Amino acid sequence: MTTAQAPREPLDLRNVARLVDFAKNAALVDRGFGHLDNAGLVDPSFPPSVLITARMTFSFSIASELGFDDCFALAERGITSLAGDFFDSENGGFRSVPSGYEGSELKSAYDTSFVLLAASTACSLGVTKAKRVAELALETLFERFWRDDLGIFANSFNEDFSITEPYLGANANMHAVEALMAASKALGDHSLMDRAREISQFMINRHARSSQWMMPEHFDPDGNAVHDFNAESPDDEYRPYGVTIGHLFEWSRLLLELNHSGVKDSDWMPEAARSLYETAKRVGWSADGKPGFVYTLDWDGNPIVTERMMWVVAEAISAASAMETGGLALTARDDMAKWDNHLTSMFKDSVKGSWHHQLSAEGEPSSTIAKGKPDAYHLLHALLIPQLPQGSGLLERIRNR
Repeated sequence: MTTAQAPREPLDLRNVARLVDFAKNAALVDRGFGHLDNAGLVDPSFPPSVLITARMTFSFSIASELGFDDCFALAERGITSLAGDFFDSENGGFRSVPSGYEGSELKSAYDTSFVLLAASTACSLGVTKAKRVAELALETLFERFWRDDLGIFANSFNEDFSITEPYLGANANMHAVEALMAASKALGDHSLMDRAREISQFMINRHARSSQWMMPEHFDPDGNAVHDFNAESPDDEYRPYGVTIGHLFEWSRLLLELNHSGVKDSDWMPEAARSLYETAKRVGWSADGKPGFVYTLDWDGNPIVTERMMWVVAEAISAASAMETGGLALTARDDMAKWDNHLTSMFKDSVKGSWHHQLSAEGEPSSTIAKGKPDAYHLLHALLIPQLPQGSGLLERIRNR
């Protein structure tokens, strides 16, 4: 005799629908997906971007899995653009912008990781050509970017991969961890989980742990932390000086997802995830005496950039959900409710749609770091993960319901 399973609670997709509807405007361009401004119109001052196209392809793939109309076709559109507009058939690798635009010679691990995430997710949905794009991204990452001596990826190269940037970054490697988990599932290659563990070992178990979880983000070519990197321009959008609060939360979630995958030698990950989470919560929330998470702190915990970024609170919500599901933080449920209320009350734009991507310390819409509303990626996680079970990535969480 079998026991009938209780019916699953339906997902609350009202906010997801709001986000997806706004994001669809990004398709109103000739190539890939455009950069949306605050009103949801494509901003022509931004060139076509492999990063935006990859993030939107991932987002529309997830939306398609959830049953949203037209999103499978949008995911197909993204894969076609990644394969045609951004892949360099002569030198290999994916350009940050198409040939003919300023900056088209740049090849970065950060961009390539998002291509891999998008293509792997689309591949799992059966999108045509997605498997090949994922394979090309993997080949590029491991044949061009992988530093076997350190167990992490190099940051960027020029067009023909003859010159490497003398910089290594945690940001690119963090997103590589997420992408490798998605690729492992899509392509059936569990060894990619081991590579994700190697990266996490270097960045978290070595450097973040030895820094009392005030994680360094920037490294020299030999893998040594550079603590004063960008001290002269601390509000850089992708390489800010000091401790980036949102990345502590994001790594916390990713470690638990990687540990859930069954990767070997991962016993340290839950404790490290909890330490990152508790540190980010303790030092980041209201660090300047005002509600919200500051963007960055110095190494003594003093606020440096006090702008409030939507992606930071979104990652805090996702991390709190992971903590709560894993039973790793007694306050996680209350934290999640508090930060979700902050996201809704402060960032949701009831006039122009979607959510503001940046606020000043006083809570006013700002654009000194983030321009417009081009990114559905972080918020999509925050809207869905609290409603989903554990999993190694957002797609697996949805399919595990």
